[in-house]
Amino acid sequence: MSRRPGRITGLTSTSHILRTELQWDSLGFDPLIDHYRVHGIRGARSFEPSPDNLLASTVYPRWVHTGLEPEGHSWSYQVVAVSAAGLIGPSGRGLVAKAKPSITATGTELVRVGSFDARTLEFQYAPAAYASIPKTYPGAVFEHTSGEEIGSTWPYLLPGPGDAWAGNKVYRQRWSFELDALNDDPQLAIWLVDTTTLVSTLSIKINSTLLPELPLPIGATKGSRSGDANTNPLLVRSFHEFAVDRALFTPGKNTIEFSVPTGGWVAWDAIGLYAP
Repeated sequence: MSRRPGRITGLTSTSHILRTELQWDSLGFDPLIDHYRVHGIRGARSFEPSPDNLLASTVYPRWVHTGLEPEGHSWSYQVVAVSAAGLIGPSGRGLVAKAKPSITATGTELVRVGSFDARTLEFQYAPAAYASIPKTYPGAVFEHTSGEEIGSTWPYLLPGPGDAWAGNKVYRQRWSFELDALNDDPQLAIWLVDTTTLVSTLSIKINSTLLPELPLPIGATKGSRSGDANTNPLLVRSFHEFAVDRALFTPGKNTIEFSVPTGGWVAWDAIGLYAP
């Protein structure tokens, strides 16, 4: 007679913006495990696994809960194993975890371009007319000033030197805006809908100060033709939020310049500067 799988042990979590990564100890091959079932409910409370709270099934001892709220709400999780014979193991020790809160939800907006909505569609040439970018900007420089309707003149892709279609150039995207005096170090939020499969970095210069280059994830290269990650799960979104020394800004006009010095294009979701 087949044995029932054992309890799941070692359930842990790693928090990110809009997602939580879960992992646990593998149960091995006696009995042979067909898959694991991940159950969860929003909030920090105990519950029993049931079909109503089944989030996903996976053959691996890990799973990523995506599409979470930018506020970083808590979720309670349980994982059970199902054997090749169809027997369901008991629930193990549950886990309460929460995604990392985003400054876009917890901070005060100072200035922003685009909407943090997993879409490029409000930007120039989105979702697929990338070939127009080198024709419109032969000098490889984009200039934008807040206070204008800059979304419609902000190209949805910022090309890099690995992009032959854009002339293998380093393009520069300059964003100018007005700020009052800052009392605290602001946070810069950069959300991307997708990136290429090239190893790429994003360069950020605030006024005259160049920040350390930001490594970018290997993307799906689908964001050049598809502008909505809500409907296309193949896009690889990424979220970059970090504090910036307020001394880099001055009361009045400021400029942030973006470029991709290594690799290929980034597809913008939105960029914003926030007071914590």
